Formats: sequence, structure tokens, C-alpha cells
Amino acid sequence: MIRIILTGILVLCISQILFAQDANYWSASYGPGGFFTPGAVIANNQDSGVLFYNPALQALTKKKTASISGTIYQLESIKVKNGAGTGKDLHSRITSSVPQMLSGIVSVGRRKPVYFGYALTRVSVLNYNVSQQQDAKLDVIDTGRSPGLEYYVGQYNFQNHTRETSALISTGFRLSNRWAIGFMAEGQSRSQHYSEAFTSRALVNDNTSSTQPLASNEGAYQVDYYHIGLRLKLGLSYEAGKHHLGLLLSSPLIHLRGRGTLLSNNAVANVHFIDDEPVNLLANTRQTNLKTNYKVPASIALGYAYDYNRGQVYAAAEYFMKVKDYNILTPRPEFFIRPDTGSSNSSTVALLEMREARKAIFNISVGVSYRLKPLLTGYCSFRTDFNYADRKDTDGFLPNTSTWDNYYCQLGVNVKRSKYNLRTGILLGYGHTNSYRQPINFDDPKESNLLSGTIGTVPATRMTAALMIAFIHNL
Repeated sequence: MIRIILTGILVLCISQILFAQDANYWSASYGPGGFFTPGAVIANNQDSGVLFYNPALQALTKKKTASISGTIYQLESIKVKNGAGTGKDLHSRITSSVPQMLSGIVSVGRRKPVYFGYALTRVSVLNYNVSQQQDAKLDVIDTGRSPGLEYYVGQYNFQNHTRETSALISTGFRLSNRWAIGFMAEGQSRSQHYSEAFTSRALVNDNTSSTQPLASNEGAYQVDYYHIGLRLKLGLSYEAGKHHLGLLLSSPLIHLRGRGTLLSNNAVANVHFIDDEPVNLLANTRQTNLKTNYKVPASIALGYAYDYNRGQVYAAAEYFMKVKDYNILTPRPEFFIRPDTGSSNSSTVALLEMREARKAIFNISVGVSYRLKPLLTGYCSFRTDFNYADRKDTDGFLPNTSTWDNYYCQLGVNVKRSKYNLRTGILLGYGHTNSYRQPINFDDPKESNLLSGTIGTVPATRMTAALMIAFIHNL
């Protein structure tokens, strides 16, 4: 019975550092709404000659090109107001400036050349880093055991760095004057560093001892993993004068390989959580070479573009299928709670696994281009980026950071020359929620809540601003 009780306490301890997901498909500047990444469209890429999204469009562009696209400067801010207690905001502000994509089209053969498209992309999915501390005299310990206020120190830190790199190759063929078909293979490499930890400690006012006993609760969970997968895509294109239609079918991500490392440490000492007897608990493990499996569902994308006398109107939508609850990383049932009597390791998997589930999502994008001068075109687009998080229980850990919808707008221009096109603009993104669950609350640490405070919900905001550029060279 005591083992069951201690396992229950450990579940409560770990649940204090369960963080919510950041789970979005259209966060990157590449995709149906990414007007400033030429070729990142479904229906029509005009005369850019660059293709990496709908491979059917490749059959319509008979020229060799190369393009470098990226973010010259980007600022991303994620702020959880009162995230660790009143006035204890969790605020991550990250700047970056790196090229993120190389793409183009090459031909094979002379008499009847076959054109192949390629792209190498690098996306910083998330770069989140926060910390907070409370150092004060508070009423933490029961008055009967420790009269007056206690010296209390609490700390919290969280890092979540997720990156994806993709290599694409594609080709397209005409079926008729109006119809074209294309095929694409996309290899994807994903890596993530997830590290979350807290300490919560109070000195007990004990006049019967020459030293003050320490009541404490601390927990840490760290995962580093990589995953390699493959997606296959089939594209269709239809051209009828001023009207352009595109359809893209994408397969689920096919698992090829993945490995991860897990580190966890939890300790509770001298905390009177249930009755007069102090609770002392130690749980610790490190596991390497764990198999990982990261899933991306099948999707269906549809695009439409209409040419008018001064430019083009564009609309696109993509539907992503549901993904049932699954494990990204599954620990082995090894020793975790100490001392182990032979049965405690049966709970290791449920306590330490990293899991997620995804609901079906439907994103939309609209855009317009307008020819300002014969060689100068302006662009504007707007897109949704809805959150797919669908975990209902608290077993294990969730992989990312935000649980709200985001919205993005792009504004910019394209300068056309005989040998190249230069496209540049700004990206603005915004997302907000009023129901973000705190990971810890330093306002009222008590023995009854294992010195972790009463967890509530608070506002959280995500803002993005980026200066983007694309250079397209006609070979």
C-alpha cells in the first residue's frame, strides 16, 4: 500500500511539470500561405520557375532555376503572464538570422529533357527558453510543526528546442494541354531537446534542533531525440486561361529511424503531505538508445488562383487527418522509484513516456498580388495556423509548448530582372489564449500541494516578426 501511495505522490509531482503543446502545421513561412517563398503554392507559381510544394506545377515551367530563400532577421516572443505566480512571467524572446531554404529545377537530357525539382529546407519549429525564481519568507509549513513564516526558495526552468530539416526531390509531367501531374519524395529529419526542472525548498522553524530541517520537492525531466522519416506526395494541376487549380495529396510520415535519450530525477524530502508522517521519495533514471517514432498525418490541399489585369488572387486550404494517441518516446520498464522492490518499475513507462495525439485540422490561406510597375509587384497574404493538440489525460509528458491558434500575415514586393527575381517582405504572426495552465505557482507553496502551489490558468501570447528574402536566378 505504501508503494501505491508513493507512486501516486510521484504522479502528482511529475504532473506539476507537464507542459502544454505547441502543435501547428503552418507555422513555417513555407507552405500554401507563404507568398515570399516562390514555389510554395498549390495552384500556380507564375513564372518563378521554382517548385517544391506541388510537383505538378513543375510540368508547366520549362526552365532551369535556383533559389535561395530565408529569414534575414526574426524575432519571436512567447510570454506566459504570471506563468510561475503573480509577477513571475515566463517570457522567451529569441532572435535569429539564417538562410532556411535552397531550391531549384534542373534538367536531364537534351532532346526531350526531364525536369527535376529539389529543395533543402531548415525550419526552427520552436526555440523556447524560460526561467523564474521565488525567494521570500512565506507560510509554507504547518504552524503546529513550524510556527511563523519560513525561508522559501523556488526555481523553475524550461528549454524546448525543436528543428526540422527536409530534402525534397520531385518531377512533373503534362497529361494534356490543361492537366499536369507530379510526384515528390520528402525526407525529413527532426531533432528535439526538451528539458524542464523545478526545485521548491523551505527551512522548517524547529526550536528543538540546532539546525533547521529542510522540506523540499524537486523534479527534472530531459529528453533528446532525433527522428528520420519519409513522405510521398502526388500533385495535380489544371490550367484554363485565367483560372488555375491545384491538388496535393500527402502521405503520412513513414518512420525510418529514431533514437532518444531520457534523463529524469525526482526527490521529495520531509514533506508532511498526507498525515503526521513525513514523505520521503526518490526516483531517478537515465535511459539511452530508446526508439522514437514521430508522426505526421496524411493531408489534402487544394488551391485556386485567378489572373486579373494587374495581378493574381490566390486561395488555398489544407486538411490534416487525425492522429490517435501514441508515444514519441517510450522508456524501458527499468528501475525508477527507489528502493525498488521488484514491482515499482512497472510504472516507469506510464510516468516518463512522451506522448501526443492530434485532432483533425483545416487551415486556409488567401493572398493577392498587384503589379505596381512593369517590373515591380506587391504581395499580401493571410493564413491561419490552428492548433492540433488533442491530449485529454496527464499520463507522461507532452512534447512542446503552446496550445493556441496562431495567425500570420505577409507583405512585400517582387523586383523582376532578366536574369533574376528578388522578392522580399515582412512576416507578422500573433496568437493568444486566456487559459494557459501554469507549470508551477510560487504564490502559495504548501505541504498540501507538495510545495508546488495551487496551479491555475493564465494568459499567454505568441508574437512573431520576420524580414524575409528570396533570390531566384534563371540558369
